[in-house]
Amino acid sequence: MNNSTFRKRVVWFINSEIDRVLINLKNGAVNKENAIGSLNTLYQAASTIKDSDTMIHICKVIDKIRDSKHTIGLFYFTEMRKESY
Repeated sequence: MNNSTFRKRVVWFINSEIDRVLINLKNGAVNKENAIGSLNTLYQAASTIKDSDTMIHICKVIDKIRDSKHTIGLFYFTEMRKESY
């Protein structure tokens, strides 16, 4: 397996794990701290292969999670609903 194929597979894995972490956070299976910890681990993997686009994406996701007011379950950071205030 050449280096390019390996990088593509690692990026695919990281993106699928980001989705899994966010689904678990939304469903209440994990709390904010656990989700951020999982994303930090994925950030380490992205930094190992020096993929700056994935690192930036993970940082943005972590920032949105930190800025949210939710502490457990039912986490929707993709949109801000005014009617929920």
